[in-house]
Amino acid sequence: MASTAHEAAAVRRPQTAQSTTQLMQALLRTVLRDPRGYFKLSQPFKSSPTAPFNDRFKMSVTLGSGIADWTLLLNARNPEAPPDFILDELSDAFIKYEELQTLRTWSLDQPTSLLDLLMEMRALFRHNRAR
Repeated sequence: MASTAHEAAAVRRPQTAQSTTQLMQALLRTVLRDPRGYFKLSQPFKSSPTAPFNDRFKMSVTLGSGIADWTLLLNARNPEAPPDFILDELSDAFIKYEELQTLRTWSLDQPTSLLDLLMEMRALFRHNRAR
């Protein structure tokens, strides 16, 4: 019984700033190492001077014959929350947040969560633009 209580306490234990930073780094590494090369991150910066890590990035997204410029907005204060994006005007017309299934299953603990979301956004853009 003691081991069960110990396991439950471990599950409820809040993540440390270091472990949260490591989880965020794993999300970004997965995007950067994707062999398809659709997504390029640049210009990392913090949302505030007291943010524990860079949580804002400019993105270049390859969309077939063109490139879209998006801004990735992670949340250093609430890293468990799914990211937000600032999309260029053309992308904004074709990507609707309510259609994104991966936002509903977002998990900071899943290293592919960010890449899965980006791939879904890219696919949605291409599908809606082709209509």
